[in-house]
Amino acid sequence: MFKKVFNFKSIFRKNVLLFFIIVALFFLNFYSKTLFFRPSSIHQWRQTDCLSITKNYYEEGMHFFEPKIHFQGPKDGKAVSEFPILNYTVAALWKVFGEHEIIYRLLEYFLFIVAVFVVFNSLLRHYKSGLMAIFTVSILLTSPLLTYYSVNFIADVPAFSLGIMSFCLFMRFYYSKSIGFFYGALILGVLAVLIKASALVGLSVLLFFSIIDLLNLNRFFGTEKLFKNKTLNILLMGISISLIIAWYRFAISYNDNNSNNIFLLTVLPIWEMDEEQLFFNLKMLFNHLFPLFLNKAMLFLFVVMVVYVITKFKRLNVFLKFSFLFSGLYFVFYLLFFFQVFSVHDYYLNNLMIFPVITFICTTHIILETNFIPNNKLFLRSIVAVIFVFNAFHASAIYRLRSIKDDKLNVWYPFVSEDEMKLANYLFWDYGNSIKKIENLKPSLRAHAIKREDFVLSIPDQSFDISLYFMDQKGYTISRDHLINDTTVADRFLTRNVKYLVLSDTNLKNQIAFKRISSHIEPLYSRNGVQVFKFKNWH
Repeated sequence: MFKKVFNFKSIFRKNVLLFFIIVALFFLNFYSKTLFFRPSSIHQWRQTDCLSITKNYYEEGMHFFEPKIHFQGPKDGKAVSEFPILNYTVAALWKVFGEHEIIYRLLEYFLFIVAVFVVFNSLLRHYKSGLMAIFTVSILLTSPLLTYYSVNFIADVPAFSLGIMSFCLFMRFYYSKSIGFFYGALILGVLAVLIKASALVGLSVLLFFSIIDLLNLNRFFGTEKLFKNKTLNILLMGISISLIIAWYRFAISYNDNNSNNIFLLTVLPIWEMDEEQLFFNLKMLFNHLFPLFLNKAMLFLFVVMVVYVITKFKRLNVFLKFSFLFSGLYFVFYLLFFFQVFSVHDYYLNNLMIFPVITFICTTHIILETNFIPNNKLFLRSIVAVIFVFNAFHASAIYRLRSIKDDKLNVWYPFVSEDEMKLANYLFWDYGNSIKKIENLKPSLRAHAIKREDFVLSIPDQSFDISLYFMDQKGYTISRDHLINDTTVADRFLTRNVKYLVLSDTNLKNQIAFKRISSHIEPLYSRNGVQVFKFKNWH
C-alpha cells in the first residue's frame, strides 16, 4: 500500500508551488487573451453546437429537458448530445452576470484545475515525494490536447475532469474507508458518464470494487472490505446506474423523434471501415492525433511505462492492478469502437487521458516500492524540470498556433510540424474569408427588422450552427461543396418556412444552384461583404 503523508505544512507548500505553476502556464498559453475569443479554430462546429444549446436555454426559457439548437433540421431545433448540465449552468450564469462566452470557458477551465488539484492532493497523501506528484499532474497540464480543450466550449474535458476526480476520490476511500469519499466519487462518476459516456473509467473502477465487496468476493479477488451498510450502497449504485440508463434512453428517443440523429449517440467501429479508410485513419491517428494527446517524447515515455508496468505487474497492489487493467483495456476498446472518427476528431481522445495518469501512478508506486529513487535529488528535480519546461512550451506552441494568428512563440519554436502550421494557416484563412464577416452581423439584421425566430438560409456553412449561432438566427445552412456539387440543393428551401438568405461569399452567386433560386429572392441589404436577401413569397 502507498505510504501515507499527513504533514499539513508540507502539503500546503506543495499546493502553493502547483498554484504558481498553473499561473505561469496560464500566461505562457496566453489564456489572458484567448479566454475572450469567440469560438474558433479546430472544431468550431462542435463548439457552436454547445453554445447554441446554451443560447436557446437563455433565450427561450430554462426548460432542461427541451434542449434546442439554431439549426432547424430537427423538429423545432430539438436536439441533444451530452447531458446538458454544463449548457444549462452557463445559461443560468448568463441570467445573473449577462451573456458572456468567457463564462463558459472559465467554467470548463475551473473544473479542469480543480481536477488537477484533486489528483495532486490524492497522490500527496500516498507518495513520499511531492516531485512524483508534480510529475504526474504535469502530463495533464502540458498535454497539447488538454491545453487546447480545457478552455473551450466542448464537454469532453469537463467529463474527463469529473471522471478522474471520481477515480481519485474512490482511491482515497479504498485506502481510508472514509465513506464521504465514496459518495463524492459516486456523484462525480455519474455526472462524468452523463456528460460523456466515454468518461467511464472512474465509475467503472468504483462499481467493480464495490460490487466485489457487496457480493462478499473480497477473498477471491484479494480486495479490501469496503462497506458496513451494504443495503444503502446497493440502493445508491442502483439509482446511479438507473439514472445513466434513463438519460441515454431519453436522449436517443429525443433525437429519434426530433433531430434526425444530428448528434452521435452510437459507435463507429473499425470493422465497418473499408481498407483505404482504415489505413488513412491509422495514419492520422499516429501522425497527428496521438502527438496532440501527448507530444512525441512523452508518448514514447508513456509506452515505455506501460511496458514497464506490465513487466512489474505483480508489484502493484490489488487496487492499482485492476485500475491499470480497466483503463488499459478501455483505451484499446475505445479506439476500436470509435476508430472512424479519428480522421480529424482529436477531442474524442480527451477522456482516454486517464490511462496515462493511472500508468504514471502505477509506475511511481513500483519505483517507490523498490526504492529505485536516486539519492541525488537535485539531479532528479533537474530532469523533471527540464521535461516539464519542454512539455509546457510545446503544448503552448500548439495551442497558440491554433488560436492566435501570427503568434510570436511559433516564429522561433522549432518543434511544431509543418502539417500543424498548414492546418492553422488554412483555418485562419477560412475564418477570415467567411465566418468572421458574420460574427457581428446580428445588430444589422435586427436593424432591418429580421427577428431571431425568422428562418434564414445561410450560405456557405458546412456546419449546423456556426453561422446561425453567430447571427443568433433560426434556420438552415448549405455548405460550399454542397452548393457547387448539387445544382438543386437550394431549391428544396423554397417550400420551407425560410424568409431570408444570408450569403457570406458573393462569388457563389455564379453557381447554378444559386442561380436557380435567384428569381425567388430580392436584395435587402449588404454589409462588409455579406449580402442579405429576402424571399419574395414573404412580404
